[in-house]
Amino acid sequence: MPMSKVVLFRTPNTILCRLFPNHSQKLQSWCQLPNGNWVLGKILSTSGAESVISLPEGKVLKVHAESLLAANPDILDGVDDLMQLSYLNEPSVLYNLQYRYNQDLIYTKAGPVLIAINPFKEVPLYGDDYIEAYKRKSIDSPHVYAITDTAIREMIRDEVNQSIIISGESGAGKTETAKIAMQYLAALGGGSGIEYEILKTNPILEAFGNAKTSRNDNSSRFGKLIEIHFSETGRISGAKIQT
Repeated sequence: MPMSKVVLFRTPNTILCRLFPNHSQKLQSWCQLPNGNWVLGKILSTSGAESVISLPEGKVLKVHAESLLAANPDILDGVDDLMQLSYLNEPSVLYNLQYRYNQDLIYTKAGPVLIAINPFKEVPLYGDDYIEAYKRKSIDSPHVYAITDTAIREMIRDEVNQSIIISGESGAGKTETAKIAMQYLAALGGGSGIEYEILKTNPILEAFGNAKTSRNDNSSRFGKLIEIHFSETGRISGAKIQT
């Protein structure tokens, strides 16, 4: 079998190494279909600017080689941080998120950012046991609890205000994510009773500001800025909500 070829490019300050694989090894690549969907195929051959690719259902296509995007090795399927992927192209990111979503792993990190996908069902990822586990650092998988834990600990350590920005399209789960974050803050900084008063404001605000839409039966029709104040010891001392 012909060997792959390694070419070294040397500049005054760096050495760049590029691997030119032998396409007879049937490397996997992403191919975008006319309907916009991405499909994972195997390169059968490449000649000039064109490649012949085999799709999972047995169909063979001839496409422009430049239109193909590299796929990650199987060992990286389902990594919990997208920064671990060798290739961060669109289909590779979508595939990894879908892979985790199919296993009810709805949270994935992208460096310091947490990606949350609405499961539209109950998932066993919340509650006192999980809160306690993230407090003790016995779980390090991506979660709203982990983001909130980092924020409150850095606030206490550095004495600097922290912000958690929750954004997404309608029905993405922004309101529920905010509730989950507030529950964790209440668990870590509770004790005065104020935390329960803060949590009780959610139904009142939703009663006045939520409505049914085509994509969400309980869609928030307003934005919220929630400030939670803490004492020097890390206990919740008050809050302010702006809409």
